[in-house]
Amino acid sequence: MRPTEKIEKFLQKASVSSNPEVNKAVLNELAEEMEKTKQTGQSLNMWRIIMKNKLTKFAAAACIIIAAVLILTIFNKSVPTAYAADLLAQAVKALPDFNSIHIKARMRTLPADNFSLIKLDLDFVPIELWKKVNDSGLIKWKVEKPGRLLVMDGNSTTFLIKPNMIQKSGPSPYIRGYDCEWFGRIVDVRNLLESEYKYVCQTGNTGSLLRHQTIDGRDKLVLEVNFTAQGNYTNDYVKNAFIDTSDHTKIYYFDAETKLLENFEIIVHTGKEDVLVFETTQIEYDPQIDDNVFVLNLPENTITFKNPQVLPDNDKYQKMSPKEAATAFFEACAQKNWGEFLKFWMMSDVKPETKDRLGGLEIISIGEPFKSGIYPGWFVPYEFKTKDGTVRKFNLAVRNDNPARRYVVDGGI
Repeated sequence: MRPTEKIEKFLQKASVSSNPEVNKAVLNELAEEMEKTKQTGQSLNMWRIIMKNKLTKFAAAACIIIAAVLILTIFNKSVPTAYAADLLAQAVKALPDFNSIHIKARMRTLPADNFSLIKLDLDFVPIELWKKVNDSGLIKWKVEKPGRLLVMDGNSTTFLIKPNMIQKSGPSPYIRGYDCEWFGRIVDVRNLLESEYKYVCQTGNTGSLLRHQTIDGRDKLVLEVNFTAQGNYTNDYVKNAFIDTSDHTKIYYFDAETKLLENFEIIVHTGKEDVLVFETTQIEYDPQIDDNVFVLNLPENTITFKNPQVLPDNDKYQKMSPKEAATAFFEACAQKNWGEFLKFWMMSDVKPETKDRLGGLEIISIGEPFKSGIYPGWFVPYEFKTKDGTVRKFNLAVRNDNPARRYVVDGGI
């Protein structure tokens, strides 16, 4: 019998019985089964099964909660005395008054793609975050992965897609924009824990699991908080492509004595498998960070991002549907009309390699646009053949939430 079937069997017994002796027997059976899962490394998954099983709410009336406590005792030799919300409140209070933070992490993503992109079948890519507040209150921060860099030096913010694509904007005390808000939540640890505290309070601790665990000989409090993907997935194209568009569990590791957050993980649930997509490897509170960390030496011959401008014939482009805009964009590529191309491309120029790759392409098909998840624009299916005979079939992302109110290309090339 599979472990899930065994758990359902135990819960069924508890849900229909109010006899103490019967419940005691159920507890013993369940404890034995959980002890087996501990030996095979499956105890965490078994706990998830118990907490999500539809019978649990009935079994709770038959002392299943007592069973959970007893089994926790068997597992860990000690029982957490705080609920999830209580622990988060303690963790917020436990944070030291620090003026700087340095976080090293790794994430399943593409080195030069969007900061928040995840791909479950990719290897891990290193991520590094810094934030510093000097004595006068000036804030500086930086987020970096191999192919992308975002840095705010106190005076301005610079976004770099390596080697030479940049965008500059004004200073901001918060890490936001450039598809980087997700990392902004992580580096502001206090706000991260406070937001989780509010979420857990609102959901009444449902979907949260708190346990003791000994890691490398040290006692930890481990908190799991479950989240459901945001957005509409009638078309599931972006499901599991970003943290917010996935069903996932955030796992926080606190020192059991001090309640200080020491590590943080995210596991995505696909229904078929659980995949670790993000984990911190180091969190330093109040380290000495040299100001040179926030100095960026820009490469020569940079190409700059630019917001879409209102064109002399802007009305023509405003009237285009997502499919018409995608068609006009690819026709510009086919004709090597780079002036027209730039009306849909949010850059100051076209890189030579882009011209080589897209120039003279042959359009095979342009499909019907669709929406997915929380993306504010549309995805337009396309297929084309390049000059060298390579066939490319994918979805072009277009959006018009800009001052010019016309569709521009946002990704998918």
